[in-house]
Amino acid sequence: MRSFYPQRPSDEHSGDHVVVLDIESIVETDPEDGSFPKWPLHRPVVASFLTARLLKGGYDFRLDSIVCHPGRESEFYEAVDKSMPGGATTIGFNTRGYDLPVLQLGAIAERRFGLEGLSRHARAHRFGRDHCDLAEMYSLYGGTKRPSLAEICDRLQIPCKTSTHGSDVGDLWRSGQVDAITRYCEEDVAATYLAWLAWHAWRHSDETLMSRPLAAFAQWIEASAERKHLLPFATCPNAAWARPRAVASDVAAALKRAEHRVRLATDERAFGGNHDPF
Repeated sequence: MRSFYPQRPSDEHSGDHVVVLDIESIVETDPEDGSFPKWPLHRPVVASFLTARLLKGGYDFRLDSIVCHPGRESEFYEAVDKSMPGGATTIGFNTRGYDLPVLQLGAIAERRFGLEGLSRHARAHRFGRDHCDLAEMYSLYGGTKRPSLAEICDRLQIPCKTSTHGSDVGDLWRSGQVDAITRYCEEDVAATYLAWLAWHAWRHSDETLMSRPLAAFAQWIEASAERKHLLPFATCPNAAWARPRAVASDVAAALKRAEHRVRLATDERAFGGNHDPF
């Protein structure tokens, strides 16, 4: 029987409606050898979702962060589920190896079996179009050792983990510094979004797939004081590169549309002038 799924990487992820996700988690006891705890031991405490949609009037962004308060885990997974709608491409970094399995196992542990959005994206095929794990994209599906998000961002001049590290999350949570964890998680989804835009533009050999949404994202960050912790992403070298190119591409597109209208009008006049009514 022929498999429903493609057998080779497609990389054909849509960029018109994406949801970038990241979670921060804690464990009850850290391993004595200092290694990263196995993923089933992790309990999520914050999940952040950056939604980017291309609409008729331009790009629309939304940033949501959900805290998993003790005793309200079921509500947390329900909110996570609503943040992962159908029709969107979910984007993450090592999400297939960490974020999605942790969320899926947690929802099962809470016996929340009706979460179709989370279930759909957690089960997304490795080579399908519903989910894009950038750790796999940048390592060519295991062709080389998987990099970390910080390593990719450092090479691409994207701000990443400038004030907090994942190893600090446990102490921050236990000391009640939930806002610090939330800001850190939101910074990670912003960094992942910029890494996604770079990959998407490279994959399709079209710089406008990076310059136009990135310029719009930078303006969106600057439009609200509530997003001031994300300002480094609006002022980084990539954003400085994107802004004038986005303007130039918009002008070129407007000129092309104008030329098309002129040609149509010319053709209509020519047709009307040569029409022989007998």
